[in-house]
Amino acid sequence: MPHLDFATQFIETVYHRHIAQIEALPPFFSWRGLYRVHDTQGSIWILRLLNVPSVVDSLTQIAELLQWLEQHHYVAPRLALTHNHQVVGFLNGWGSLLLSYIDGAVLNVHSTDFAHLGFTLGQLHMMPLPNAGRVPRSRCDPVLLQTQTARQLAAGNNRVAPCFQPLLKTLRDSLNVCISQNDPLCLTHGDCWYKNAIKTRDGTVVLIDWDCAGIGLPILDVGYLLLTAHYDLTQPLQITPDTQKILAILQGYQRARRISETEWAQMQSALQCILALQVGEHVAEQPLIASDDVFLQKVQIRMVASIEIAQIAQQAIV
Repeated sequence: MPHLDFATQFIETVYHRHIAQIEALPPFFSWRGLYRVHDTQGSIWILRLLNVPSVVDSLTQIAELLQWLEQHHYVAPRLALTHNHQVVGFLNGWGSLLLSYIDGAVLNVHSTDFAHLGFTLGQLHMMPLPNAGRVPRSRCDPVLLQTQTARQLAAGNNRVAPCFQPLLKTLRDSLNVCISQNDPLCLTHGDCWYKNAIKTRDGTVVLIDWDCAGIGLPILDVGYLLLTAHYDLTQPLQITPDTQKILAILQGYQRARRISETEWAQMQSALQCILALQVGEHVAEQPLIASDDVFLQKVQIRMVASIEIAQIAQQAIV
C-alpha cells in the first residue's frame, strides 16, 4: 500500500483538494491502497489507488458504471472528478477513484437487516441495462464462467489431491447448469455480501465496493448473498444455515424483483457458482494442491451448507 504521504500528494495534485485528515484502511496490499479522506471543506471521501496493468481502463469501467447508477438515482458511492474533469486519476503509475464516503454501520453476520440488503440487490437487478458498450462483465457473467472458470477447474483437476477432485467435478457440474440456461442478464454487483453493505442513518442499506460489478445473471448474485450471509468470520470452518435469514433475504429481494421458476430450480447451482469461481482462481495460482489445503477444506464445508440453504430457499418460495 502506498505511504500516506503519496496518497496525500495524489489528492492534492490530481484532485486539487486540501486534506484535513487521512487514514489508511484495510486490507493492505502492495498493489492497492484504500484511504478515508477528510478535506478542509468538511467532506469525507474514499480514495482508491491501484497499480496493475491497464489500470486506467479497469477503473474507467467502474467509474462510468457508478456515474450511470447516480444518473438513474440508484444509491451507491458517488464519483468525484479530477481537477481536469477525468473520471480516473493517474500519477506515477497509480490509477485512482475518489468516491463519496457512505456514512453508516457495516452489516455483520448477526445483522437484522438482511431483508433490506435483499431489497437493495433486487432494485439493482431491476435497473435497465446501460446502452454503453463499456459496461463490464461481472463475476456473475456466464461467458466469463465458461471461458475462464470452467477451464481453470478442468486444468486444475490433476493438480489437486484426489480428495478434492470430487469437489472440482461438482463445481464444474454446477457451472454447467447455470451457463447452459438462456436467462436474461442484468446489472449485478458480483460481490454482494454483508461486508459490502452499509446501513445509513435513514435505514437504507447501500452496497459499496463495485469492483466486480457489471452484466451477469441475477440469480448468481442472489445465491452468493444467501451463502455468504452465513459466513461467520470468527468460525470459518463452521456454517449453520439460518432459515429466518434465508427467508428475510428472499422476501426483501422479491419486494423489488420476482425470482423466476427457472431461477428457483437453479438455486443450488447458483449458490455454488461463486465458489467455483473462487476455487478456479485458487487452483490456477497453485502448481500443486495437497490434501491439507485449508481454503479447499473451507469450500467443502460451504458446499455442504449450500445444499441445505438451497433446500430451505426452494421450500419457502415467497
